Amino acid sequence: MSRPAEYVAARSTLLDAVGALGPHLPNLIMVGAQAIYLHTGEGDLVQPPMTTDADLAVDATDLHEIPEISAALADAGFTAGPNPGHWLSANGVAVDLMVVPHQSGRTGSGARGARLSGHHRNTARITAGLEPALVDHATHRIPALDGADDRAVDLQVAGPAALLIAKAVKVEERLADAERGLAARLREKDALDMFRLLQAVEPEDLVRGLRLHLADDHARPVCERGLATIRQHGLEPKAALPSLAGQAASGDRTVAPSFAALAHDLFAAMDSVKA
Repeated sequence: MSRPAEYVAARSTLLDAVGALGPHLPNLIMVGAQAIYLHTGEGDLVQPPMTTDADLAVDATDLHEIPEISAALADAGFTAGPNPGHWLSANGVAVDLMVVPHQSGRTGSGARGARLSGHHRNTARITAGLEPALVDHATHRIPALDGADDRAVDLQVAGPAALLIAKAVKVEERLADAERGLAARLREKDALDMFRLLQAVEPEDLVRGLRLHLADDHARPVCERGLATIRQHGLEPKAALPSLAGQAASGDRTVAPSFAALAHDLFAAMDSVKA
């Protein structure tokens, strides 16, 4: 299946960044759309998998100070964007480096750049919602998508449950923004990515990941927040999440009711485990 050139470029840029940060590889976890599509495959939706950037969570636990991350990225041709953690390749493709709040060395809701010992203050952006990815990930072989590029790397990738929760938290934030009149930030694609995960991953597999989150002090409140969002906004076809997913799928009328049904399946699987 032919992939959009932007998606191919995003994977190439991910490999460029990971290659530059080789010694830090154990501390990097692929998140975002590229991780989602790894778990879901191409799917059968009208909208093909598509992303124009790469997202990496940085686990600051025992993070080495050498090489200094911003210098290593600069040496590989990346330039710092206007916001902390936003790095642009020579051809303008973005890589975002993110750190969860409790590892950021910062306090206060207004802080944006993480303070990582030995690294530039704008190296990574503080991002809530990725806490489950720190306890729910596994190593995958990540190849280039360009037939002329034979590179591949073994990289930690967030589990599907961690990605589902991260997307739910993001949508919750944007729904709140929409209520305050900031509707431009509301992206239907986030809900569609949630639908891809619910459709492609067995509920029991998602529950296994959710149980990892709920057993961790930092991941638990994030997981509970994400689940509450799905419960509040995802169980009816006309609710926000199914509706947004349907809009993103070019108005496919089967998506919204399918989303709601799959969300019910997820909670039923969770209840069966509790029982």
